[in-house]
Amino acid sequence: MSQSTKRLALYGAGGHGKVAAEIAEQIGWDDISFFDNKYGEKTQCGRWPIVGNELALFERLNEFDSIFVSIGNNQIRANKQTALIDAGASLAILISPRAIISPSVQVGYGSLIVQGAIINIGSQIGSGVIINTGACVDHDCNVEDFAHICPGTMLSGGVQVKKGAWVGIGSSIIQSVVIGQDCLIGAGSVVVSDIADNTKAFGVPAKIKH
Repeated sequence: MSQSTKRLALYGAGGHGKVAAEIAEQIGWDDISFFDNKYGEKTQCGRWPIVGNELALFERLNEFDSIFVSIGNNQIRANKQTALIDAGASLAILISPRAIISPSVQVGYGSLIVQGAIINIGSQIGSGVIINTGACVDHDCNVEDFAHICPGTMLSGGVQVKKGAWVGIGSSIIQSVVIGQDCLIGAGSVVVSDIADNTKAFGVPAKIKH
């Protein structure tokens, strides 16, 4: 094998993993393998091989240049990423070449920026974040660690999305709103005021659901 080969391991061999693997391939990772606890039942994720389970991944960390946690669930992704860092793994950042991102934007390790996403000047993207297909993050937003901005979501300027929040597909968040930690914003919601930590909000305008 050539010394120039870049080897990437992805943990999590579902549909989200296929998206991550394709982006990795597009940006130059030329040897991509999956690890998943369904190894044995499954041997492929799309066109990429599944080569072991979670235990095997931790045993083989030194065989890879970088690791990426390709799991959509925010809490599980956070737990797995933290465990990998504690084990000394180097985590990749995967940004689609078809995303539009201001040069001023900072993106943390373990984050995935998918095709068609737009992130404007002054915004910050934490670690383990997903900015999904066609999502728009306008100027001066702060998306904290392990949040998920789902496909087609629109964040206006100055929005803060706290750690672990899930902003559902097609949602719209007006300027300067704060979405609290571990919140869930329902699909298609319009958020016009701050949402407290650990709550669910749905509708137009979005209202807290108990």
